[in-house]
Amino acid sequence: MIDDRRLQLADAALGVLATAGARGLTHRAVDRVAALPEGSTSYYFRTRAALLRACAARLGERTMTVVNPLAAGADLDDSELAQLAALAVQTWTANGGVLVLARHELLLESAHHPETRRILDAATEHIRALVEQRVQALGIPEAAERTADLIACLDGLALACAVRGVVDEDSQRRSVMRIVAGLLDRRD
Repeated sequence: MIDDRRLQLADAALGVLATAGARGLTHRAVDRVAALPEGSTSYYFRTRAALLRACAARLGERTMTVVNPLAAGADLDDSELAQLAALAVQTWTANGGVLVLARHELLLESAHHPETRRILDAATEHIRALVEQRVQALGIPEAAERTADLIACLDGLALACAVRGVVDEDSQRRSVMRIVAGLLDRRD
C-alpha cells in the first residue's frame, strides 16, 4: 500500500510539474491532484527535494516501460527502431505532454538539486546505452554521436509538440521517421 501511495503521489507530482511548472510543485498541490487529504504528500515525501527525487525516479520508470523493447534480444531493423522511436515520442507527448514537460521542469530544477540530477542522469544514460547498442547492431558508423543526436532531436520534437499542445499523431510519426532516417543514414 505504501509503495502504491508513493507511486500515486509521484505521478500526481509529475502532473503538477507539467501543468504548473516547478514553482507550482508544492505538497498541497500534489495532494489536490492526487485527491488525497492535505498532508498526505508531506507524510511520504517530507521535503521538496525528496518530492523532486521521487518525480525523477518515477519519470525514469515510466520512460523505461516505453524503451524496454530495446532491451529485448531480437534484432531490430531501421524501420522497427523508427517505430519504437515514434512510440516513445507519442508516449512522451500523450496526456498533454506530461512526461516531457515534467522532464524539462525536472532538468531545470536538477541544476540546484544534485541528487535529482544523478537520478535523471542514470535513467538517461541507461536509455542512451540501449539505443546506442541498437544503432551499433545496425552497423551505423559513429554510433555514440548519432545516438546522442537522435535522442536530442526526439526530445526536442516531443517538447515542441507538448508546448504547442497540438499533437497530430500522423504528422508526429512522419517527423520521427524523417529524423531517424536522416540520423541513421549509412552514407554519412
